[in-house]
Amino acid sequence: MIKLVASDMDGTLLDRSGKVSATNCAAIKALEQKNIGFMVCTGRNYKDAVEPLMEAGISCDIICMNGAAVFDGSGKQLRKQPLLLSQINHILTLCRPDSVLFDFMSDEGSYTTVSREEFKKSFENNTFLPMGAEEHTFDRIVERFHFTSEEFLLQSNMTIYKISVIHEDTNKLKQIRKRLENVEGISIASSAPTNLEITHRRAEKGTALLEYAVNNKIRPREILAVGDSENDLSMLELPLGYTIAMENASEIVKSSARLITRSNQEHGVAYAIHSLILTDAAVG
Repeated sequence: MIKLVASDMDGTLLDRSGKVSATNCAAIKALEQKNIGFMVCTGRNYKDAVEPLMEAGISCDIICMNGAAVFDGSGKQLRKQPLLLSQINHILTLCRPDSVLFDFMSDEGSYTTVSREEFKKSFENNTFLPMGAEEHTFDRIVERFHFTSEEFLLQSNMTIYKISVIHEDTNKLKQIRKRLENVEGISIASSAPTNLEITHRRAEKGTALLEYAVNNKIRPREILAVGDSENDLSMLELPLGYTIAMENASEIVKSSARLITRSNQEHGVAYAIHSLILTDAAVG
């Protein structure tokens, strides 16, 4: 019997407008009525993750930044696994020659070392958010960023949980990824063709989800997980009760998951919940 549903956000729980549909919201509320847990597992930081949930009237535990931090429904931090300073230095050294755009996620929000003009150019040519929702206007995105220097980041003792490396040339990004694979103790994933998401090795969605389950006395076979991109693989490759890919998921995700649900525009999360948990045929 499923006791916990774990869902990715962008491309999964959220539609193209960056919202939780009324259909998905109703399915989550129905889980609550059955005392079945629901949580979000996302690459977003806490602030960006909680906003669309609050708008939909959903309060739940959240695995953020691919597993680097976990928060409960009231916003209390339950887990943190930042990158080490030595790892950050190594990542910067390997990426610096290729003029990448960095997104450093910290407790104080996101930081970048490019100029505002470079940032805007990356946004406008769809490099920064190639599959961005309609909610992602430049003005809304830029207000969430601090523009700074590498020197400040390295000397400020700031806690950095995740680094996104962004480049318009996907072949160049593949070369960067190959170099980064030599950095000890990190995990590399991707949520779009133009980015790499780097966290500590212990900061993956799957690792954080299993740790959360142990702490809440939930067995892997009692979990249903659903996602759409490479940064979901660490949980979709686990021996869970159900692992589900969205119809709009990448092919590698579809081949890794046990089942495929409808797309995020067709309320695929709700469809999976109803089909596998809420219907009479699914009970027990």
